[in-house]
Amino acid sequence: MADTLVTFLIDCSGSMTAHAEPVAALVDLFARSIELAGATCEVLGFTTGGWNGGRPRRDWIRAGRPRHPGRLNERLHLVFKAAETPWRRARPDLAALLKADLFREGIDGEAVAWACARMRARPEARRILLVLSDGSPMDSATSLANDPHYLDEHLRETVLREESTVEIRGVGVGLDLSPFYRRSRVLDTSVTSGYAPFRDVLELLSRG
Repeated sequence: MADTLVTFLIDCSGSMTAHAEPVAALVDLFARSIELAGATCEVLGFTTGGWNGGRPRRDWIRAGRPRHPGRLNERLHLVFKAAETPWRRARPDLAALLKADLFREGIDGEAVAWACARMRARPEARRILLVLSDGSPMDSATSLANDPHYLDEHLRETVLREESTVEIRGVGVGLDLSPFYRRSRVLDTSVTSGYAPFRDVLELLSRG
């Protein structure tokens, strides 16, 4: 895996709170293992600044609620482990994945674009992005003011565009993400013992 960058992008929407502990343990193990294998690992997350919209929604209301406003909440992009930070030094920051107050809503497409831009700024020749999520993008204010499939379509378009430079895989936490990611796997986080969840992620990493 030399000259490879593996980025975990974690959906920190409210429904993921139930999966926070097994996801944090999985990512912690892989961050250490990838580093030992001589590759580079980054752990990122995404959520929103609040529930049911934020300042963009208030600005939209003051403007008279024009049609097709786009995103109506603030993005919140999180760096739990930067690529250049050793695993051992990053462990306290990885523990922040267990903070329930981080988990709000999820705007996946913009998060994928952000993660890919960070990866392209790195020198590694091979870039693999694993997106861990338990469902479709959801920001209630944005969905109500736009086409109901607005965020879904934006995610699909973003993945298709970014795949020209980054290998993108979806890790569905108890849910099939194949509508959004050509290469995906369903992860059963109810399995509290055994090798199955780790094997599933390893298979995604090994696919060319």
